Amino acid sequence: MPVENPIAVPSRPAQRRIIAEIVSIGDEITSGAILDTNAQYLSRSLSEIGVRVLYHSTIGDDLEAMTEAFALAFRRAEVVVVTGGLGPTQDDLTREVASRTLGAELTFDPDSFAHIESLFARRGRVMTDSNKVQAYFPLGSRVIRNPNGTAPGFFFEGSRSQTTDKKDFIALFFPGVPAELREMWNGPDGRAAVERFANRLLDGRRPIYRSKTIRAFGAGESALEARLPNLIARDHVPTVGITAKDAIISLRILAEGATEADCERQIEETSRFIYDRVGEFVFGEDDETLPSIVCRSLRAQCLRVGVLEWGARGFLATKIENDVLSFARIYGESERDEFERLFPTPESTSANVDILKDNASGATFGPSSVVTTEISDALRSTLATLDPNVAFCLAVGPYPLPRDATACDADASESRTVVAFVDLRDPERPTVRLETFVFGGHPAVVDALFCNRALDALRKYQ
Repeated sequence: MPVENPIAVPSRPAQRRIIAEIVSIGDEITSGAILDTNAQYLSRSLSEIGVRVLYHSTIGDDLEAMTEAFALAFRRAEVVVVTGGLGPTQDDLTREVASRTLGAELTFDPDSFAHIESLFARRGRVMTDSNKVQAYFPLGSRVIRNPNGTAPGFFFEGSRSQTTDKKDFIALFFPGVPAELREMWNGPDGRAAVERFANRLLDGRRPIYRSKTIRAFGAGESALEARLPNLIARDHVPTVGITAKDAIISLRILAEGATEADCERQIEETSRFIYDRVGEFVFGEDDETLPSIVCRSLRAQCLRVGVLEWGARGFLATKIENDVLSFARIYGESERDEFERLFPTPESTSANVDILKDNASGATFGPSSVVTTEISDALRSTLATLDPNVAFCLAVGPYPLPRDATACDADASESRTVVAFVDLRDPERPTVRLETFVFGGHPAVVDALFCNRALDALRKYQ
């Protein structure tokens, strides 16, 4: 049945869930030197097997900080996955901290040491004495073999103290090298060990998690949320998260149920509600992007698009794949008047359109005026020189100069930028659609915002 208002759906009784925490170790992560892709990968994989990741912790190579983080993770999660800190150097502290937290002394494993020695021998390298520490593991743990690295992992299953109702847990420890971690995680003692633990703990009744992301453009985050009353509420089933990046809004639906069918029903009902309320702004789902959508459509029709850029300075051209990009011409600051010559605006025929404003960022997303007119002789001549067979042309006009009013003031009447969509499929009656936007938003996303406006016009009007 259709959902009139998703919040009216009563919250289901809480199903027994297994909670996980991912702990990432390393100064290289906390300092920002590298991006922690391991946590993202593990979170997705754990969700696939019905384990809910509620916590991510990132800790530098500090004994006290790691000890506190491990103790906290073991108190609040039943599945703890630790990455990093298993190397042979003095700042690799994961083994020592795991030993203390688990209350299990480190013991030497000859088989692991033999494997490490063989790797050094095969690679023609001399093994130092410090590498021997990589063959020590907490007593009672099981080694996770690392076929292509010198840092084996290990996992430990145990019971908590009798002071808590969560007595069983599993802790898994992996090296931080992504390629090695993924191979070990997908072996018999990584993800499979968590599945065995979860099945035992829940008697085979693990919850199922499925997700779907709906992508939208043309309205701000707060404006979209206002059209989706209570959908983002944390007690809503399924949960829906809303995020914004480069003016693209992502609505991520996360369903939890006892069966695949239950999850699919939750996602279908919520998706229908979203499309009913904001479908005019939706352009794709999951990994789809505005460029991928328009390029796929052009490719299917064997059509190509050209680009003329003033304000965006070539940014739009980089978003269009080469096989559907006919030409890209970038105009300099001294050629601002050329835009007016190619795209003259008959003001008397302008139609005002409501503006959707994002209260959070102040950015405006709706055109302040729209004009549909015939192609100018100057533009026709220019396009004939560039490519007489092009189907569409997109243009991003000049941005306001810094001296114009206040260039980033969304209320300044003189601070406007035009995005043009040129339809050349009918050679007898080519048309131009000019959309005039107030120039606003954070300077870091202005180029992406206006290029997405041009791509969205191509998506809607082709």
